[in-house]
Amino acid sequence: MTATWSDSLSDATRHEITQHSRNRVALALVLVFIPVWLLLVNVIIPSEPVDFHSRPAGRTIAVDANELGMISGAMNAVTLIVGFMMFTAVRRSADFDRRLVLAGFPRSALLLAKLLALLAAAGVVALYASLLLLLFWRPEQFVLLLVSLSVSGLTYGGIGIVLAMVFRTELAGMFLIIMISLVDVMVQNPIITPSSAGGGVTLLPTFGAMQSAVAAAFTEDLTLRYLLLGILWLALAAAAGLYAFNHRTRDHNLDGKSTEPHQGAEAVTVLLTTRSDGTLQVSSSSGPVLLCTRLTGSTPDCPCPK
Repeated sequence: MTATWSDSLSDATRHEITQHSRNRVALALVLVFIPVWLLLVNVIIPSEPVDFHSRPAGRTIAVDANELGMISGAMNAVTLIVGFMMFTAVRRSADFDRRLVLAGFPRSALLLAKLLALLAAAGVVALYASLLLLLFWRPEQFVLLLVSLSVSGLTYGGIGIVLAMVFRTELAGMFLIIMISLVDVMVQNPIITPSSAGGGVTLLPTFGAMQSAVAAAFTEDLTLRYLLLGILWLALAAAAGLYAFNHRTRDHNLDGKSTEPHQGAEAVTVLLTTRSDGTLQVSSSSGPVLLCTRLTGSTPDCPCPK
């Protein structure tokens, strides 16, 4: 019985979610790092007014520095954890995915399963971080804040997929995700960078999510169009990941090679049979056969072709 495309998608999605659930480092970061990080930010940053240039509101608004710091801390944690989860999952399953594709498993089902697992991971981590924020203060629009954190996680999940296609070690991937996330979020925080209202910040991956999160926390403005910037980053990362995935799962042994005999060449049949004593007998339909071995530790008795 041949599996349908939907069955393949279901199996692949279940495998991806199971793989995420077994990532003990990521689970520890979710359960321990996020609350500890938010508590440290709450203790260290004083509760004083600070100016934040809100693009959705079209003006500079005065916000509580302590609460703004916790929003930045929550977004930094979500992007770091989700990006690391996707990087680890894609890197560890690379060889297995290639074998599945070569065996006939649809690439589209594998890729969509990874995106669905990313959506689930980003939603769960963002929900946990958002609920922890409620322990400190009540944002104006909780649902929009949750969606903003989820979009930031989706953005860095896509970045994690791309990095997994380029780097093979978890250390390199983790280091890059940490550095990119820290620089990205910290540059937009006026507490750390007073010139955060500059035009260059609009090019950062979490710019739209940060603008939407701050507006959701302190105003009643709707900022859905700014969330599209994060989706755009995810689409670009997904396109790059699709190209790298297709290249990695292609059978390179068949590239540029033909299984058809050369024109004018005579077909040759080589027959291998086993003798009663266990040795092999080699016979050919076109005369003698030159047999060479390249076993480790053996010395061939004939000049094997390179």
